[in-house]
Amino acid sequence: MTAILDIQRSRAEQARLDFVGGLMAFNSTGFGPAMGAYYRENETRLKDPCDIREVGGLMEQGHAYRFGAFFERHNHAQMFRAILDILERQGDEVRAWLDDCNAPGSLGSLELDTQLETPRYYRKIEIHTQPGNYHAEFAGILYHRMISPFLVGRDDGDEMGWNLARAVPQGDYRRILDLGCGVGKSTFPYCELYPDAEVVGLDYAASMLKYGHRLAESRGHKVHFTQRLAEDTGYPDASFDVVSAVWLFHELPGKVRAAVVREAHRLLRPGGIFAIMESPPFKVLQEDFSPLSAFLLDSTGRRMEDPFLPGFLAEDRVRMFEEGGFGLVRDVPLPNELTGWGFGGEYFFGAYPWWATIGVRP
Repeated sequence: MTAILDIQRSRAEQARLDFVGGLMAFNSTGFGPAMGAYYRENETRLKDPCDIREVGGLMEQGHAYRFGAFFERHNHAQMFRAILDILERQGDEVRAWLDDCNAPGSLGSLELDTQLETPRYYRKIEIHTQPGNYHAEFAGILYHRMISPFLVGRDDGDEMGWNLARAVPQGDYRRILDLGCGVGKSTFPYCELYPDAEVVGLDYAASMLKYGHRLAESRGHKVHFTQRLAEDTGYPDASFDVVSAVWLFHELPGKVRAAVVREAHRLLRPGGIFAIMESPPFKVLQEDFSPLSAFLLDSTGRRMEDPFLPGFLAEDRVRMFEEGGFGLVRDVPLPNELTGWGFGGEYFFGAYPWWATIGVRP
């Protein structure tokens, strides 16, 4: 197995990481109860039913939301800066490690396309305020290092990827494609569930894929990573049995989302499965869980440079799949320890299940 990069940290740097990481964990779980309590105490002031803007008007009057929103953005900036300072100090070593791919004896592989341009819809934004977006040179390490404190360690075992992988109906799958795979956390579960299958992780960002390749090798996972666009993969028709995507669709504009659905349909063999996982649609959140959660997701998308999130959460995903050619489409609520749904506790955005949409290629 290839060792993961050992990033050296001084005591001062580690103390800074611990402090900012602790604040990030508190942001995820500390403000939720206060915002929830304020909302429940004041929700009788709202119309029934109420829309997202009306909930926002109420929450803006409370200290918990106003400070939590301010804290969220600036705490992210502090975490990114703390990690980047360490990486940039060791820049040459980090670059050499990232570039040392496809070593002899590698289980999987990495295919990069140096001619592939950054999609136009990502050129002027930094999703989640991550510096340089997902295509900056240290993006993979930066993303992986911050996701643990952001999710309070509850995805350290790739639980999000496992939830969708287990929701895919079991089958004799020979080729599996994970779109928008990032560093591979949503890809790795398929290696364990279907050890005889060829597992492919696809992303547009070379920096994410380089780190994902090294991470996969360090964990003993055989993954073929490739740098391509999810809406235009270049693979032959009917060449996969499963196509999946975790947290990809809310980061795509509407026309591109539709193109990705059509591409998944083209790539799948008859009977193949297309499955995505995201937060529930606004309509589901408002009617079955809490209008507060709908507002918080909408507002964080606007505040944290996730500009396509509000549009996606307002979309009918079953219809989106059906318009792309899929049949037997269904929405499936998934277990979700992270937001406290069914487990007690209260995350920043409230308590609700993760939401899978699954369709079959006729």
